[in-house]
Amino acid sequence: MIQELREGVNCVSEGFNLAKRRSLRPYMIVPLITNILLFAISGYLVTSYAYEWIAGWTTSVDLWSWLDWLEPYIDQILSALKWLIFAIIILGLLFIMGSTFTMLTHLVVGPFIGILGEKAERELHNPDYPQHTVAQVVMRSLARECRKLVYWLVRAIGLAVLSLILYFIPGVNAVVPILWFMFGSWILAMQYLDVPADNNGRSFQEVLVLMRQHRAAVMAFGAVVMALTSLPIINLFIIPVAVCGGVVFWVRKVQPEMV
Repeated sequence: MIQELREGVNCVSEGFNLAKRRSLRPYMIVPLITNILLFAISGYLVTSYAYEWIAGWTTSVDLWSWLDWLEPYIDQILSALKWLIFAIIILGLLFIMGSTFTMLTHLVVGPFIGILGEKAERELHNPDYPQHTVAQVVMRSLARECRKLVYWLVRAIGLAVLSLILYFIPGVNAVVPILWFMFGSWILAMQYLDVPADNNGRSFQEVLVLMRQHRAAVMAFGAVVMALTSLPIINLFIIPVAVCGGVVFWVRKVQPEMV
């Protein structure tokens, strides 16, 4: 299992090195611009609304007159706690946005991401791709992304309901952020492993089967991508790295077992 985890993490590192190749840069432009716009706009809106909401909290206290000397200290503590909560909220929203906006980005630029994945795989070996016209690639990508969107949405709603139930159970509610991080890791891994799988003519159901067969490596790969997606600035440029990482995972771990 340790080896599987290490291999999953290494795929992201190799993906980063692959994404730096000059030959792939022209195919990164559209995904990069789209991702930057989506994350920048959504990040600004989320942060602004969260800031306005948290700034409206009052931290002043009114104690008995003989405890007036404590009020400034309590105000400072409450004020610091308020902005700590703000930071935690923003971090949590970034985790959720990591998988949410990746799904939206792929839905918008699916064909371009597919082309990037194809070119990245050709940097590693000579794949035998099924031949498709540009129109077929576009229609296939849209249908595929919609299928993955439904997969994500159904499970996200189920996890949201479960999180709401667990929220009211003291102690147990601490696992909710962990569950969302694991879910996001699985979804991101699925998203980026599906790129080379789709290019190689494999169905979405086959992708899910392959992911379960390499669950530890898949979760390690997805967790690293999820963590990077949640980091400001870095999340703007993560798509090419993750696509290349998914291609590396496919070529190094999946294809040898399919021969």
